[in-house]
Amino acid sequence: MSDSTLLLRLEAPLQSWGTRARWDIRDTAYEPTKSGIIGMIGCARGLKRGDPHLEKLDRILRFGVRIDRPGTLGTDFQTVTGYHRTAAGEFKHGNGHAKDLQKAMEHQENTIVSPRDYLHDASFLAALMLNQHHQQADSDLLTEIANCLKNPKWPLYLGRKACVPTRPVFERVTDDYKDLEDALRNEPWCCPGWHPTSGAEFLEAWIECRDGEFERQDAMRINQLRFYDFRRCRRIEIPTEPLRRTV
Repeated sequence: MSDSTLLLRLEAPLQSWGTRARWDIRDTAYEPTKSGIIGMIGCARGLKRGDPHLEKLDRILRFGVRIDRPGTLGTDFQTVTGYHRTAAGEFKHGNGHAKDLQKAMEHQENTIVSPRDYLHDASFLAALMLNQHHQQADSDLLTEIANCLKNPKWPLYLGRKACVPTRPVFERVTDDYKDLEDALRNEPWCCPGWHPTSGAEFLEAWIECRDGEFERQDAMRINQLRFYDFRRCRRIEIPTEPLRRTV
């Protein structure tokens, strides 16, 4: 199954795929990030956050995503109380900053307002394939991932733990497509509650490729600061008329 494609359906009342989600402000991209999908696969396989296999999965797998239903962006304002780290490595407390936690705890805790973005009622088709130079050595990897997604070690969520999927994430492993673009252009359009006659003429999709004109900082790299590496991708528009005939 060297040319196989793993297809995922990502649907939920809330999704959140942070790209610059650090400190007080937690944003979301308008579509799933590769690091978020690799993290979800890690949950299914029972891999902890710092497990080096997560970075290996990122390098082995190529990623594409189609926005089947874009959803609506909303912001939730949450309060968080504690001794919060700053970008300079200090700790916030009720009266200012301290260089270490012990000093900060001599004061009252600090309360912040943390804006957190979510996508409401979005739906995505994600596609994963093996990189060409890994196809023989890791030929059974997609099947293994599929089995884990069907029977996950830990609960799956779409970006944040509060974002529980409303349908099984795993769709299928198929040999029907020659590459990621072929899969995203031809896999049926499946959006409960948003009929294809809604008027959209094109669906937006993103495909990971070395010569892509766009750069995304969502390639999984294991480090203490949780910084991510850059990857290149390209944007395509997919006509909806052929997809309507498959529904």
